[in-house]
Amino acid sequence: MKKKEALCLAALLLTGLTVAEQKMSGGRPAGTAPNLLLIVTDDESWFEHDIYGHSNLKTPHFNRLAEEGVLFTHGYTSAPSCGPSRAAILAGRNIWELEQGAFMLSYFPKKFTSMMDLLEANGYQAAHSGKRWGPGLYPLEGQHMTGKGVYDHKTKDRENRMYMSPFNVPDNFEAFLGDRDEDKPFVFWAGIEEPHAPWANQEEATRLLKEEFGVDADKINTEPGNNPHRHPLGFYYEILHADQQVGQMLASLEKRGMLENTLVLYIGDNGSDSDPGGIMEDKARAAGTEMSPLRLKGKNTAYDAGCHVPMALMWKGSVPPGRVVEDFVKSTDIAPTFLEAAGVAVPSFMTGKSFLDVVKSDKSGWIDPERDWVMTASEWHTHPRTSRTIRDKRFEYIVQYPNADRTERVEELYDLQNDMWEYKNLIDDPEYAAVLERLRTRMDAYGRATADPRSTGEMELFEETLQVQDLLIPEWNKGLEIRQRAAGKPYSELKKYLGVE
Repeated sequence: MKKKEALCLAALLLTGLTVAEQKMSGGRPAGTAPNLLLIVTDDESWFEHDIYGHSNLKTPHFNRLAEEGVLFTHGYTSAPSCGPSRAAILAGRNIWELEQGAFMLSYFPKKFTSMMDLLEANGYQAAHSGKRWGPGLYPLEGQHMTGKGVYDHKTKDRENRMYMSPFNVPDNFEAFLGDRDEDKPFVFWAGIEEPHAPWANQEEATRLLKEEFGVDADKINTEPGNNPHRHPLGFYYEILHADQQVGQMLASLEKRGMLENTLVLYIGDNGSDSDPGGIMEDKARAAGTEMSPLRLKGKNTAYDAGCHVPMALMWKGSVPPGRVVEDFVKSTDIAPTFLEAAGVAVPSFMTGKSFLDVVKSDKSGWIDPERDWVMTASEWHTHPRTSRTIRDKRFEYIVQYPNADRTERVEELYDLQNDMWEYKNLIDDPEYAAVLERLRTRMDAYGRATADPRSTGEMELFEETLQVQDLLIPEWNKGLEIRQRAAGKPYSELKKYLGVE
């Protein structure tokens, strides 16, 4: 075997692909592979953008992606928590299929090869900026992001605006485009950290909204399409700031004549946060009182606003524009879609399903009859968040499992057609008994088919990891020491240090 052939074979084996699987792609004509730009924002539910009809906060650059491409009305992440959600995007697997990757402060096992690695092994130049996979640990068994991270450009005047991300993602993307290997297509992960908390205070946010975007703070969501969710003004400023960054990246592609051959996909990593850090929830718990239910139905929760996120795709010249797709599309489907678009075989370990056929069709509405439901999950964020959620075109069924915060198993059922904000739990209503049984059966069947420990009962790894998470959070809150201590060392040393072993 020649040296070059041996190196290619080694690369394929490292990515988890067999030679037979790679040949399935049929190769691709030289020079036709699209560039891939994945924009992942941090903490926004789908209804935060005016194009969905439940906000008057105009996001012109997201809207442009939708109008010149495809708007997804049922885009979902695998989890309402950033680390697991991002791991699921990269690996094309549900969070419960990612072992320790299902937990926010654990690690993303190397055994689950990311799409960035696969694309780089097949001729792509991979790079990233901003928030990548994480937060989490990077022990010997864990993986970082593949490719050249471009972190040279920091946010201007951040020392006076500590609520902003330290990384200027558009400037870093511009720097990458100027420095890239022009003989290779690229895949770029643009991890925009907005609108994640912390936020500017009300007074400063009022000023920034007016000065930078011409928005009157007192007029935001005055006609919100019955949307009951409310946020501090700093949140809305960061929604617009994130959108502005999208426009800057599109401009960078346009000035180089690269927009025509770049697939641009925008998705939020999880839903909006009304209670940063769970501070208000902690106070309510300590006082023995309850918060307003809607304050607890976004980020880190099992409800629709936790995983139902804004999503749009534009690929000029290849994807017919101006369409609205109602199919359920999940973040686990992104990796298979990117690989298929790149002409790279999708490995068998990915359980997500490419939606390239959906976006390349000229149809709107419901296109693929099999995409009529979605299942999401949560295990642990800053508190135990043990739940599974399944929803179809009309109903949503939730199971919240016993954990350190509750001893009982809680079930909920909502009719989202008539109660989209989930006020009325129908779980005990006999009129919906058949619906409940149907969704219970589907959740159990899919859980077993994908080896979900919550369905199979094989909970040893999850229970051990949950124990580590609970021990880890006090150390995590002290600063970076625990992350530095774990970096590059066996995970067992962390467990020993925390008193698990």
